[in-house]
Amino acid sequence: MAYTTDKWWDENTVAVVTGSNKGIGFEIARIFAEQGITTVVTARDEELGRQAVAKIKEIAPSSRVLLHQLDISDPASVDRFVEWLRSDLGGLTILVNNAGFAYKGNIFGADEAQVTLTPYELQTLGQEFVDAIRAGNHAAAGWPNSMYGTSKLMLSLWTAQLADQLRDKGVMVNAMCPGWCRTDMSSQSGTKSAADGADTAVWLALRSPQDFKTGAFWGERNIISCHSTSRPEGYLHPPLPH
Repeated sequence: MAYTTDKWWDENTVAVVTGSNKGIGFEIARIFAEQGITTVVTARDEELGRQAVAKIKEIAPSSRVLLHQLDISDPASVDRFVEWLRSDLGGLTILVNNAGFAYKGNIFGADEAQVTLTPYELQTLGQEFVDAIRAGNHAAAGWPNSMYGTSKLMLSLWTAQLADQLRDKGVMVNAMCPGWCRTDMSSQSGTKSAADGADTAVWLALRSPQDFKTGAFWGERNIISCHSTSRPEGYLHPPLPH
């Protein structure tokens, strides 16, 4: 299925995909490269990043694919990446915040929740969740027994806030659910391929600037209402409470 009927990008368009040495991030970077976009692969482990770049270049030999080390949990690493991006490429047009992690197994605790919740303006709300877990009364306070789900809720709310802040600058900010994909995060047990999971992210990134939509949560190329009980196949999260 085509990503857009309006090809607005060229080889000078820069796309950055965090955590793109494997899984869904790798597939997003691969598709960008196939579309002729200058693609920046980032990875915590530079050797894994180099291997990913080599694979993409085999698939799209005429593409410009670059690598830079990036650990989004390390402020110094982020600062180095931003400085390189500005000095060597002059900035970016597309950013896909793909990097993330999930605890394996039945892990639920205040310290672990603190690691997963870092959404700036929503920090106070996130801290309430952490404090409630530590006090043992999170359920009574209305919080779910899910650090993963709560972190995704915070991310969706932060997406809406950031979209509001950048709307007047013509920057689109959206969040999306790839569905349950066969990646390391799902222990390769998903029902969809990583390439299928990448589709909506690429479609959003390449949509025409004339078709400006921002601040939404998407799945299977459709907006997902936070109050809807109808969800796309493989959708991971329950609807938010009214």
